[in-house]
Amino acid sequence: MGYIKGDKFSLMIDGGNSAKHVAIYMQELEKRQLPHPKFVAITHWHWDHTLGISSTNAVIIANSLTNKQLCKMRRWKWDEESMDKRVAAGEEIEFCNSMIKKEYPKKDKIKVISADMIFNNYFMLDLGGITCEMIKIGGCHSDDSTIFYVPEEKILFIGDAACEDLYHGESYDKGKIKKVISILSKIEFNIVIEGHNEHTDKAELLEYLEGKLTEI
Repeated sequence: MGYIKGDKFSLMIDGGNSAKHVAIYMQELEKRQLPHPKFVAITHWHWDHTLGISSTNAVIIANSLTNKQLCKMRRWKWDEESMDKRVAAGEEIEFCNSMIKKEYPKKDKIKVISADMIFNNYFMLDLGGITCEMIKIGGCHSDDSTIFYVPEEKILFIGDAACEDLYHGESYDKGKIKKVISILSKIEFNIVIEGHNEHTDKAELLEYLEGKLTEI
């Protein structure tokens, strides 16, 4: 979960996996005397990035493919039988299924909402003195992945866009990696913040992705 503060508005990157997760995030902002975010932008639809957005009290931004999946998830039932059926059908994977059950002992606490603002491939948000460019990049991990670029600071938030596909046997696709490398190579950034790893730089990120190409 990221945070970008502008003179007028603040933006939260990803919505966490639960209301409890969001509460911890908001407490950290308050400790630093930072305002709660006006907007929340989503990197991709996976549960650990989206199930907390309903408790943010913010305007939700997502690309059209992410929002399509969120709308689908709104219709899902969250009893154990229905959750297990989605795993059997390939809509969800067992790892995520078990983690959701662990995070939500009471399944009636799960609430999925869709986006308030929807874009297709690109959207720029002016936060006041600083901007955030939202670029749909796709990739192996999830076809709907969006990255968030702050040109004034040369910082890039990429969510899980550099990660493997977990829904088809933990694999990488050569064509998708090449597309991600091509897009990232053209963006002028110094620091990259990933969804589950320590921050790194452009050279190290591209080296990692190019290394994955040689393994395929």
